[in-house]
Amino acid sequence: MKINFEPRRNLPLHVDQPSRLRRALLMGCAYLPATSLLAVLSGCNEDNGLASDSETITASPSTFDLPSEAVVEAEVPPSTPSLSIPLPPYATTDVQPSLPAPSTEPPPTTVPVTHIPERPELIAPPAESAPDKGVSPEAGKSQSAASEPVKPLVVQSAPPTAAMAVASTGAVSPTTQAVVGNTVLTKAPAPSPSLSEPVKPPAPPAVKRTRMNVGIYNLEYNSFKQISTRSKAILTTKGTTTTVTINDPKDPQKTITFESADKYLKYASDNKIPSALTPDSVRTPDPKDTTKTLVYEGIETYLKRALDNRFALFYRAMVTAFKKHRPTEFDVSFFTAPEFFWNVPWGDFLNEAELVVSGNLYLDAVTQNARILISKFPEDKYGRIVLLPGTVATLAPEPNAFLASNGAYAGGVGIIYGARNHLVCTHNLPLDDPRYPRPAYMIWPKRLVSAIDYKDVTAPNCNSVMKDDKSVYVNGDDLKANPSNPKAYNYIEKCTLSKDGGVNISIASVSSSLAQSFDAQGKVISNKFQNNIIEELPFGIDICLDYMSANVQSDKYRMAQLDQRYFKLDFVISAGTSLSTANYADTPYIQYAIHNEGILPSSESYHYWDYTTGNAVKRDLYSSIWGIEYDKRNNTVSGELLTPLDARSTYDDIRGVITVDKSVSFIAPADADSQGIPNILDAMNPAKVRIWSLDVDVSDTVKNADAVAAANTKSVVQFIK
Repeated sequence: MKINFEPRRNLPLHVDQPSRLRRALLMGCAYLPATSLLAVLSGCNEDNGLASDSETITASPSTFDLPSEAVVEAEVPPSTPSLSIPLPPYATTDVQPSLPAPSTEPPPTTVPVTHIPERPELIAPPAESAPDKGVSPEAGKSQSAASEPVKPLVVQSAPPTAAMAVASTGAVSPTTQAVVGNTVLTKAPAPSPSLSEPVKPPAPPAVKRTRMNVGIYNLEYNSFKQISTRSKAILTTKGTTTTVTINDPKDPQKTITFESADKYLKYASDNKIPSALTPDSVRTPDPKDTTKTLVYEGIETYLKRALDNRFALFYRAMVTAFKKHRPTEFDVSFFTAPEFFWNVPWGDFLNEAELVVSGNLYLDAVTQNARILISKFPEDKYGRIVLLPGTVATLAPEPNAFLASNGAYAGGVGIIYGARNHLVCTHNLPLDDPRYPRPAYMIWPKRLVSAIDYKDVTAPNCNSVMKDDKSVYVNGDDLKANPSNPKAYNYIEKCTLSKDGGVNISIASVSSSLAQSFDAQGKVISNKFQNNIIEELPFGIDICLDYMSANVQSDKYRMAQLDQRYFKLDFVISAGTSLSTANYADTPYIQYAIHNEGILPSSESYHYWDYTTGNAVKRDLYSSIWGIEYDKRNNTVSGELLTPLDARSTYDDIRGVITVDKSVSFIAPADADSQGIPNILDAMNPAKVRIWSLDVDVSDTVKNADAVAAANTKSVVQFIK
């Protein structure tokens, strides 16, 4: 089904494109990059991987002609009745200043564009024209979620070779002839081998692949409003007696009181409940009753257990989804999670000291967990897998936050924090391939901080003030530009991190974190994100607010952090943003947008119109995928919602939905490696997985990948000599 959505009205500036080069050949001519375009996208001039500030871009506001009415054609789906690894805290979402209100009807996605630029190839494309994206039932291609007729898939194929002709006709040429002058030379067939000699089958013809079948596994999870599970107890002292009171684990509205700490600890042990009385417990007097003391589980103990829970949930999601559709069905698979997947609620922090302690613990644990997860799924057994396991958001003091007005440190006697919202990408591909060296893992950071990233879910958005009983967003003091992105507006965001703890902090709105790639020992080998670890399939990542204001489609500082700027798949990992066709007006090389969302109303799969009742039907579905369609004839770009495997439409919340078991009775498949996987000890939000199969045209990048591999091989040979 094709759904037309109206993109955001605050459209990003578009880089002026040079005039198109004419086609060199009638069929599938090579598109050559224009010099001016390369100047804009020329990469980094510094060792840190950032674009030089001397590079300039001529930009003008988008001239999209937005439709005034939303036109939706939707098919209504039929009604059917432990490993501990440190991770950074998650940012909540990237919407400024408030969460998006659920729309009553989705707006159109087709927008007119000023032009569709020529495809900027690094190498010449194949001799055949690029086929339309459609549906190939034989290949398991994700189908459009509409009731309109399905477009046929035009598949490029290599010209038949002699070996192919033999296989198809059974005819074998008895001799080989050549003409020299007036003489015909005939080469007699080779003698048949004796029966005692082994007969070697002929080598198969080298057929170059021009398409890839890519599997997308999206772990769907409400990452913005996670469940607080930090243990808490109330100690009441009367004379020489101290009792312990806790909330009833089976009914939080009731309490249980124990006559002594020993009896409480025995109850917690017998019922496998985390105890609040730990060596690193935090004790604070109850401001309402001097006879009572509030006791909280130590923050490090709590975070390690919470990270173990999320680690176990992700592992269960992978093995459960792989039972339904094994990754070996695809040429390569990606497994994703939403923004803030690894974070606990910000309201769980009692003071700034806990916040600072959590930073490195979070980041280290998430990196370790991501690497252990992928090690459980070796390529020889599961096929090629790339893990994009959501983000973890944390904070650290930012020493370079200076006021734009006078250059003074913006914190005064306080602290200005810098955001670190990171996605750790791992994979199970070879690390020792001399033809195509790869990092062991990479980090992609979020650049911009939104008003809801670092706040208690019960608190107002950052920098919001009350005027006339309404919350009004007001920018904080301006800061000097951050070198990570000098063009991004940098200012102070004042946020209530924890209402109960009274933790109020100030954050710089532009993060200093940079992309990095690491070897197996954790050593930095590049200040770029090597997004072409799959030779023929480069991919990009946008984390929430970056997708709107600092994306890898148009922001030169973000693009400079990628090894390959012209990529096939755009992964939008978010909690509070939606897909927009405006992002793809100048990127004809991007074929699909994969969105994994942590806030339900921002998902494109959230609701559809039921024309029989005239009402919007809501679905508990957090992710979606667009096939990006470029129409040069009408100068438009549109997004086509694709249907997951085994489902009838993108809105089908019964078929194609794989539920993840969070219970203590979960048993991993017999052939899965579950050694060292912890159990889930706390309550967690429901989790499910949906799977898509994408047909990706790689006819251009496969040639470039071969060139890179050949160059690397030549270097290795020269080194050996």
